[in-house]
This record gives sequence, structure tokens and C-alpha cells, in this order.
Amino acid sequence: MPAQIVFLTLYLGLIGGQNPVQVQVGANVTSVRFLLDGRDIGVLKSSPWTLIVDLGPPFEPHELVAVAYDRDGDEAGRVSQLINLPRPAAELTMDLQSDKNGTPVGVSLRWEQAYGAKPVLTTITVDGKPIHVETGFRAQLPKLDSANPHVISAQMRFSDLTLARQEMVITGGAVSDSISSELTPIVITGDLRGKNPTLERCLSANGVPLQTRAVETPEAQVFLIREPNAREFIAAIDPDHVTGRSWQATLKARKETPLDPGARLRFTWPIMRRYQSPGHVTSNIFDISEELFSKDVGMTGVLTLSYNAMAANFPLRPVEPRSQRRFADAVAVAALRAVTDGRRRAIVLVVDCTFDLANDRSLAEPEAVRRYLESVGVPFFVWSVNGPRPDLEPAWGDIEDIGTPRQFQMAVQRLRASLASQHVAWVATDPFTALRAEADPRCGITTLAHLGR
Repeated sequence: MPAQIVFLTLYLGLIGGQNPVQVQVGANVTSVRFLLDGRDIGVLKSSPWTLIVDLGPPFEPHELVAVAYDRDGDEAGRVSQLINLPRPAAELTMDLQSDKNGTPVGVSLRWEQAYGAKPVLTTITVDGKPIHVETGFRAQLPKLDSANPHVISAQMRFSDLTLARQEMVITGGAVSDSISSELTPIVITGDLRGKNPTLERCLSANGVPLQTRAVETPEAQVFLIREPNAREFIAAIDPDHVTGRSWQATLKARKETPLDPGARLRFTWPIMRRYQSPGHVTSNIFDISEELFSKDVGMTGVLTLSYNAMAANFPLRPVEPRSQRRFADAVAVAALRAVTDGRRRAIVLVVDCTFDLANDRSLAEPEAVRRYLESVGVPFFVWSVNGPRPDLEPAWGDIEDIGTPRQFQMAVQRLRASLASQHVAWVATDPFTALRAEADPRCGITTLAHLGR
């Protein structure tokens, strides 16, 4: 059986700087070469098969590849993983064990779960028939007929109900990689009416044309980041407490600052929670609220939303007042989530008079976060409810003053126009290549993502 290689280190969230990456290899492997974005970054020739990888500034998108070589210097297998790009909340890898004759006799599982949840149910099947899973998430394989292909499937359900699944095909004693057709959403801007609605020959990456399978205008999603205490927002945007005065007044306030009827709003709170589990990558989690419909709350309503811990359906969790704020990191997390969902999107950071660069304990600098948003194609707006903030502009870029009703309405209109100009093209390529896609100017469209440009 050809040598096998699997990542033991899986990075599901956002990361940067120097980090260890470990792989597990088969008995015939004598060296492993690592490549980051196609660039050679190191070679290992012995156990523990761990390399320190410099991922550069926080949150830059990368593709990490590990290639195994046998004694003759021939490639025996390769694995890859995307870093700082959308991935499932949980991932699972299978390591196949063989006897001295190369016959598969066992399988073991390894996982990462972004939110630190624990496995609660694990199943392994061979050709659809379940086998016993032992302590340590290992299983002995039944005797397999090498003349026929066999499918080994593993599934792991976690305490937060997320699910991870992995399959492996064995043919004639050899592991066969399963290749699937991959479609990736690319967000474009432009007016498609009367032009090339299928975008045929409009998109390419690295000089290679990309095949577009579908073009759509899905519902929009806006992620909001703000100080959890709404007092300053209420004082600036709704000083007369109109939204809480009556049902009719609330409806009127909603209509004054509308987005698309189907637009959905979500908060990403600048409060980090840390999950640690022995043997796994530490997860830093930022709470994301449930979806709120723009038609139900309006932009006025959502920015003045206050805590109500007694309401069972309220989308916000109580926050410790003295918790450290990490606004820049929260913006980056929101961007990753926005890209994951494949919708029209935007992020709005709303600052009040308490917002201070010195009090932001983020791991990333605002300038690095803005570059990340540009590279993955997420429009970004910064609003101030307390007048101009020239002190913040070197770090956060242009800041719109929404301190008066008229200014607020104009800012919402600009946000709405950005969302209205967006469309989603589903392209037959991988997510990393999709970020490098460029549009033919003759098609009248522009890609939002600008990785490497």
C-alpha cells in the first residue's frame, strides 16, 4: 500500500505568526516537504514530523501542503489544508494502520473542533457495516478482500451538535483519493442586466479561465460589531427613545433606515472566550448572535438593541462589563463567517465615545484586519455615533459620522447600495484559487476579493 500522510494539526479558525504543524506518515516515508502558497518552506526527514511554520501577519489566507516521499525519492502522497479561509466547525482525519505485509488492519481518528466541543457519538463503517470503536477512537478492521474496493466511513457528532465526516476508499490494498467537483462562491459587483448573465469567459485566475456554473443574487447578510453596552448608541441615534415608545413608532423608525427586505443582521461581539483541550489547537471564540431580519428591526432598532437576559429568544448573551474588548479580532472573525456563508455581505464596525485604540486588546492590528477583508472580498464600513473620529482614521480608514438622523440615513443608503451591487458567481474551482480570480473588464464586473493584488 502506498505511504499515507495526514495532518495531525488542523487550523479551523484565524491564525498568524509561527505555529507548529505536525503530520503522521506511513512506514515507507523517508521525508516530508512542506509548501506554503506553493513556496518551499522546509523538509523533515524523521519523527516527530513537526515543523514550525511562519504564517506571517495575522489572518492572511494560505494554502499549506505536505508532500511525502519514499526511499526512492518518489512522491508517496500529499495532503493540503486552507488556513484563514472558510472551513467546517469540525474536521476529522483517519489514519490507516497496516501489518507487515501492507494489509490494512486498523484505523484511528483524530479531530479538531473550533468551539472546543467534545465528541459524543462516533461511528465507523466498512462498506456500510458498523464496526466497534474502541477507547481512543480506534477500530480494528475486518479482513478485507483485496480484489474489491472498500469504503471506510467515519462520523463524529459533538456536544454542540456539529458533525464531522471522513471517507476513505481502498482499492487493491491501496488508498484511493476521492476527488469531487468543487464549487466556490465568488462575489462580484456590477450591473448584469442585458450583458453576459452567465459570465461566460468573464472570470480567470492566474491566466486560466474559470467555468461559472451559476450566477445569483442571494439574500444579504450584514455583520455588526459594537460595544455591547447600548447606552451611547441609544443616546446618539434614538435620544427620544422613539423605538421603545410604541409599536407604531417602532415601525416608523424601521422604515426610516431600511435595508433589503430579506437582509439579515448579526452581531459579532468583541469579547473573546478561550477553549483549551489537551492535544488540540486552542480555540479563541467570539460570540455571534442569531440572525435578525432587517425588516423586523431596521438599522435604528438593531443599533439600539439593549440586553434583556430574561427574554428566552433574545439573541445576545450577557457580557462581563470588565471583559477585555478585541474589536479588530472580532471584525476578522465576522469576515471569515461572511465568506463562509456565500451571500452578499458587508461588515459594519460602529464606534462610540468609549472606543479607544489603546483599550483594544486584539492580537491583530486594524490595518492587518482591513487588508484581510480586502483579500477575501468583504466590504467594510466604520460608523461613529459621536461625531468625526480623526484619531481612528489612520488605523481604521474612512469613518462616517452618523451622529444625526440625516447622516445615519445617508450611511445606511451607502451600505444598501453596496449590497445591491453584489452578485454571487458559483465557479468550478477551490476557495484559494477563487480569491485570485480576476474579471475581464469587457464584462462590466469586478471581483471583490483581491488576494495577492
